[in-house]
Amino acid sequence: MAAGTGKADKRDFLTSLGAREVIARANLDDGSGKALLSERWAGVVDTVGGNILSTAIRSTAYGGSVAACGNASSPDLPLTVFPFILRGVRLLGIDSAKCPAETRKEVWDRLGAQWRPARLEAIAEECSLHGLDGRIDDILRGRVSGRVIVNLQAP
Repeated sequence: MAAGTGKADKRDFLTSLGAREVIARANLDDGSGKALLSERWAGVVDTVGGNILSTAIRSTAYGGSVAACGNASSPDLPLTVFPFILRGVRLLGIDSAKCPAETRKEVWDRLGAQWRPARLEAIAEECSLHGLDGRIDDILRGRVSGRVIVNLQAP
């Protein structure tokens, strides 16, 4: 498994979570305009969108799948249909807004048990509602990796 990041200082952190290769964000953002790129991925989970998603799709191998679940960079998707019709690449949208409550519960139950990520404490931190302003500022400045969980019970 490979991980992409814009934070060079997170290489050791990402490999400790299981990444075999850590790729700089700049190498995941092709601006050549080519309709297809060399086949690199069997599957991709993209949280960024925009040209990085386009690059992932254009470099996915024949029969591969790309799951898109975010648009932190952009909601645009600049590419041709060639990856879909020449390589059979599948683009899968992940939508949680209309997911039925029973499915959500089942997924959350599994995430708390058999799907629970190893070293979860390394990828999540907790803050109180009162400390949230400072953490939001840190997130916007790129000083946070992983997730921030807001504990509404904490003082």
